[in-house]
Amino acid sequence: MRKEEFYKIVPKEEVGRIVKDIELPAFIYFRKIVKRKYDELLGCLPRGFEIHYAFKANPNQEVLGFIRSLGAGADVASLGELRLAMETGIPTEKIEFTSPGKTIKELSLAIDLGISSINVESISEINIILDLCRAKGKPANLGIRLNPKAKSSPSAMKMSGDTQFGIIESDLEQALAFIKNGSEVSNFSGLHMHLGSQFLEAEKIISNFKFILEKAYEITTQYKIELKKINFGGGWGIDIFGNKPPLNLPLIKKSLSELFTDLEYRTNFKNTQFIVEPGRFLVAECGIYAVKVLYRKKGYKKEFLVVDGGMHQNYLAAGGIGQVIRRNLQVDVVPRSDCSDRTSKYTIAGSLCIPDDVLASELELPSDIREGDILLFHDCGAYGYSASPLKFLSHTFPKEIMI
Repeated sequence: MRKEEFYKIVPKEEVGRIVKDIELPAFIYFRKIVKRKYDELLGCLPRGFEIHYAFKANPNQEVLGFIRSLGAGADVASLGELRLAMETGIPTEKIEFTSPGKTIKELSLAIDLGISSINVESISEINIILDLCRAKGKPANLGIRLNPKAKSSPSAMKMSGDTQFGIIESDLEQALAFIKNGSEVSNFSGLHMHLGSQFLEAEKIISNFKFILEKAYEITTQYKIELKKINFGGGWGIDIFGNKPPLNLPLIKKSLSELFTDLEYRTNFKNTQFIVEPGRFLVAECGIYAVKVLYRKKGYKKEFLVVDGGMHQNYLAAGGIGQVIRRNLQVDVVPRSDCSDRTSKYTIAGSLCIPDDVLASELELPSDIREGDILLFHDCGAYGYSASPLKFLSHTFPKEIMI
């Protein structure tokens, strides 16, 4: 979301008042943005779809509680996230656990809780779960995360093909047989396919849905099985740099409606639950990272603004989390009545004693920035606080506030 669009929803003056009244550095999350994104997503999906929020994007408890209040389930990938889902009050029938490296402790709790689906990613994992179930005398709901061979993901983060994720197609028959042979302690819940993240074009999302639906149809026909669920993963992209147009949601809505009313699919999957599990799409645009300028100083060729935050608090801004080429996030200065209209280029550096601690390079901001001014980094609601090396150099952790 471009910052100009953000300010139409949350006025810049309101943001300024908030950050002047709180201890900085801080991440501020806005409920009205999350609600807007949830409604946009829900409006694109055919009737009967369920939204599961990917906790990894932002596991802040206030964020989780608000998203649960909107009706979302949970996509979890660790013991901690599973516990958070329970603490948040998400019903077990709306929790799926997907991770290529689940531990015995994680699997044991998932079985005890009876969550909707443990999405297995290897043959060994199936056998471990079945052994645990027999020892406990409890059944488990098992889905298969399929790693299809044919689909080459055009996304920014590749999650299929020759990766560590999911069960490859040549092992699918064996996986289904093992689950069937353990049917006294397991229920086959369906298929999960998450092929990539950060799809920024509507056509790629539509193509992704079509491929997964076709693959699921092919599998049900070949193996004569029914699917209780098809999880289409996430991957709905957000341009956090403000350079590209937003996803064409009307096109996605129209295309998915046509796809899911196809008679062949409608007949074959009439009793199937469809799921999407976005993270970044729901929360990235709701968050602002606010820092204070400690020092304005000249280098030999650059002018620097040294702030009281840094890459240890916002690794995303410093170029982490899947970025191949480091680019600047959208940054603003909290407005002053006497702020200049002229601009200068600054490099924004954090407070760490390493050269990598750069949050923006050669960024245009008002030429009269002062020490003590507050900078706002936009689109920091996902993969910000929790995805950063917060303990590095033992600095104080930033605040997290939800408005």
